[in-house]
Amino acid sequence: MTARQPLPEKNRILSLDMMRGLALLGILLANSMHFQFGLFLIPDLYDYYPLGALDRAAEMFIVLFAQASFYTLFSFLFGYGMAMLKERLEQQELRFGVVYWRRMLILLGVGYVHGVFIWDGDILFVYALTSFVLFFFLKLKEKALFMWAIILLLLMASSIATPEDDSTLLLDQQLAHYSAEEKEVLSAGSYPEVVSFRMNADPLGMGIIGDIIMDLSAMVSVLGMFLLGSFVARKKWLEDVAAYRPLIKRVWWTTLLVGFPCKLAFVLHDSYQNEMLHTTVGGPFVAMFYASSIALIASTEKGQQALMPLAYVGRLSLTNYLAQSIIFTTLFYGYGAGLFGEIGFFFGMAAAFVFFAIQILASKWWLHRFYIGPFEWFWRMGTYLTVPRLKR
Repeated sequence: MTARQPLPEKNRILSLDMMRGLALLGILLANSMHFQFGLFLIPDLYDYYPLGALDRAAEMFIVLFAQASFYTLFSFLFGYGMAMLKERLEQQELRFGVVYWRRMLILLGVGYVHGVFIWDGDILFVYALTSFVLFFFLKLKEKALFMWAIILLLLMASSIATPEDDSTLLLDQQLAHYSAEEKEVLSAGSYPEVVSFRMNADPLGMGIIGDIIMDLSAMVSVLGMFLLGSFVARKKWLEDVAAYRPLIKRVWWTTLLVGFPCKLAFVLHDSYQNEMLHTTVGGPFVAMFYASSIALIASTEKGQQALMPLAYVGRLSLTNYLAQSIIFTTLFYGYGAGLFGEIGFFFGMAAAFVFFAIQILASKWWLHRFYIGPFEWFWRMGTYLTVPRLKR
């Protein structure tokens, strides 16, 4: 078996596929608010609660259980995957650097196309940019990886102590101006008008400098989780959960008792400091709560059976991620069904659950006939410059 061919099922870490599937559900739930109300969810710009208490309850559910946690979990898994790729290629005496850079440049191109032509809430472009930095960190020893992960995560958490000042208010005003323009074009614009808006819009009002600031901020926010995922991959804790069960249980309890109270504070009172607490502390801790939960549950036979639907979706993670964007932008934007700003958080959440159920069935059907997803096949072909097996 070479790295150029899909990894056999018996060699896959099933819990990782389950985590990817759960992350995709959570990302879709969080994005269900942004697909229909824009990137920044500006107060007073929309009627977020046409169903009153039902929509408010849906918003609280998404913020508490999904927002800021699942893209963080996805980041952790991305870093884990890159560390595994490095180990596997080096064991087979293949050139990791060449393969890695080709793989990430393809991801960069796909992320750019996705962000401009499908949905500007894309994460793949930022992942690819951050992976350029991750490459050099992967040369470090385990201890150094862990230390840098903690430093970067603490750096993000330090934003809690930043006071809300005039610059914050000016930024809010600029984002409100951007969001008003966004509402007009996404609710009634044609597809070419939407693409043109994405290519020319300026959310921060700072031109290319603003774009660089947004990208750098996003890169720092995911690099810490990339490094944490790489560290855990090196330690192989998820490959032998039985041997590390006491450690994983301690992680489970710690992340449960720290993560959810940090997120709940923002749900109950949406101040700037609570928002930062929710995003930079609650998000990563709850992400690790979900990861440790799946690791523990999947270590039993009954747990594996219960979580297997998540594994189907996780095996096709990037294909399913892109499919979510295509379907939901078509559902909400003016060039599609035109539901932008119309149905509220509850029905948006319900649509996310229904579509994810469809993705489970479609992924299971696909994997019974093919080894990997269509995008994964394309990505692997471009990475190794050879045609991998697709059909079983």
